[in-house]
Amino acid sequence: MTMKENEKLFGKMSSHLAEYDYLTGLPNRRGLYEFYDILESKDSIHAMFIDIDNFKRVNNIYGHSMGDELLICIAKLIEENVSGFTSRIGGDEFVALIDGNMTEDELKSTAETLLRQMENIDFRKDILSNVSLSIGIVTRQRVSTMLDDILHKCDSAMYEAKYDGKNRYVFFRENDKKVQRNRNMEIEMDDALKNGEFIAYLQPKVNMISTKLTGAEALSRWNHPDDGIRTPGVYISLFEKNGFISKLDMYMFEEVCRIKKSWKGKKYEHIPVSVNMSRLHLYNKKFPDMLVEIADRYGIDHSELEIEITESVFVKDSEELIRNVKMLKDRHFIVSIDDFGSGFSALNLLKDLPVDIIKIDQEFLNSSGDDDRGKKVLRNVINMCKDLKLDVVTEGIETEEQRDFIVRCGCQIAQGYFYSKPLPVDEFDKFANEYITNDDTSYVFRLNGNVKSDDGKLEADTKCFSELKFDTGIFKESKALVFPGGPKEKQVIELPHEILSSDSFMVSMWIYPTEEHSWRCALYVKYETGFFGMIPIAWEGHSSFRIRDSKEVSGWYDISGCKLQVNEWSHYVVSYNAKTETAYAYINGQLVGSMKNVPGNRYAKRIVLGGDVFQPSFIGKICEVTFYNEIRDHDFVSELHQSYVTRDDFIGFEIGIDK
Repeated sequence: MTMKENEKLFGKMSSHLAEYDYLTGLPNRRGLYEFYDILESKDSIHAMFIDIDNFKRVNNIYGHSMGDELLICIAKLIEENVSGFTSRIGGDEFVALIDGNMTEDELKSTAETLLRQMENIDFRKDILSNVSLSIGIVTRQRVSTMLDDILHKCDSAMYEAKYDGKNRYVFFRENDKKVQRNRNMEIEMDDALKNGEFIAYLQPKVNMISTKLTGAEALSRWNHPDDGIRTPGVYISLFEKNGFISKLDMYMFEEVCRIKKSWKGKKYEHIPVSVNMSRLHLYNKKFPDMLVEIADRYGIDHSELEIEITESVFVKDSEELIRNVKMLKDRHFIVSIDDFGSGFSALNLLKDLPVDIIKIDQEFLNSSGDDDRGKKVLRNVINMCKDLKLDVVTEGIETEEQRDFIVRCGCQIAQGYFYSKPLPVDEFDKFANEYITNDDTSYVFRLNGNVKSDDGKLEADTKCFSELKFDTGIFKESKALVFPGGPKEKQVIELPHEILSSDSFMVSMWIYPTEEHSWRCALYVKYETGFFGMIPIAWEGHSSFRIRDSKEVSGWYDISGCKLQVNEWSHYVVSYNAKTETAYAYINGQLVGSMKNVPGNRYAKRIVLGGDVFQPSFIGKICEVTFYNEIRDHDFVSELHQSYVTRDDFIGFEIGIDK
């Protein structure tokens, strides 16, 4: 019997409700299998698997009713252009069985017609611009073959079309090297996992301003006994299709815990390490507790483990996913959205998702850096994330130009080949030890006879200072830098702006005003959209920690403290918590003022000690200036103060009145 005759026979035999799709009127999956059963085993067929690219995006953006209309329209397109038995077997999946006598050129022509006509169907153009077809074709299959095997082949070819860029067709070839390689990997993968052939490489995450190591991402490699190191591009897509990715993810998570345990006692032992997780885990309510069990077994703090979830995961089933992400957060894991900007943007979900970090996708970076409009989009995405109190990491930094651009956009943390490729664990250890790892997030300028940092690596710019002079400091044998005063921006020193690389910070200094002049800044930090200043004598003689948000006309915030006495040493500390938008001021170890709802500034451009750009320069002495790139609590400030005044050689309060 011919294909047409078989179709007529099927129509007579079938029960319309059971074998047909209610929406499109095409046979459904059951109908497809029943039609296949009536074919003669000696017959030969071709099979075409057709999938709508980005269909779920249509449902999520335009609604399911619009998605249904699109399905009906595409079903009609397929039925009119494919000579064979057409069916809808799933949400956005269609299968056509075609007479085996059709030539391969005719099959190509059919597929090309579908792709071409897809762009011209009578449907909303704004939706059509976002969707296309991916088609997988398998040829000359004997009907004696199981239909599941045939569908698996053309489904595999369809996925190859998707991975090759969508909007195309791919023929399944029995002798195709890629197909054979995938088959071999499926045979080997379970034993490879048992034998420890999958290993973790670590790619550093770096603060681009301070060049300090802030974390790492764990990436799998398959150390194959014959082929050597296989990169994820070889096997991840296969594992995602066959479900093995779930096993690999959990294996990698345990590997990371094992690695972190081996770091105990090293100066970078507490850096967070991220692990990629498939969407499959987020449907398993036991998943968070499975991670807890593994982390606790190795004694790893949950807050040092980051779970990376690809942005596209959040496009669908958002309520269930949000609930499961909250379960991860309740167990104190860090959660990040990976590949942000790579496809459908989850902007509408950011307000609900309890994530900590957004990772900007490399393609988003590359495409945004090409023109002014793209740069503005990227800058505003980063600012929006910061306003939502989300940390931002940019992936794929490969050049100095990219680094400088992304820093100007307000992002400080990055990973990419500019800093390091993914490294084996032993090489990562060397990288961390020899280059940029440093647990201490502070920079100390004691001003004890020089203007260098404690480690000697940084030095203040003194071009605006006529002559450096030092006088008695707070310790018997120590000195302090004398600021003689002068016009604005004169008789000041400028510190390297890299020392303030975090949105949250604390600054500590000992200060000795010698004249009572109002509004003369001891420290001025200029940002792209504002500044902050430490002013020893301001409103009515009180000290002021002033923060300016130049994005708002009324954006002036003064955290007032008690008066700093002239000709006396005072320990002046200010801090800002970017997460809570709270500013604090301390004098001599005591909290003297605080303010909530203070907008933060990002990316320090200038750090000036002894003056600012508005008023004449400060007159007095300053020493023991320390910048912390993190918020510290009240107890820390009190203990810091005590660490100075309890030293045997402390003389600060002997000069003037003991406070």
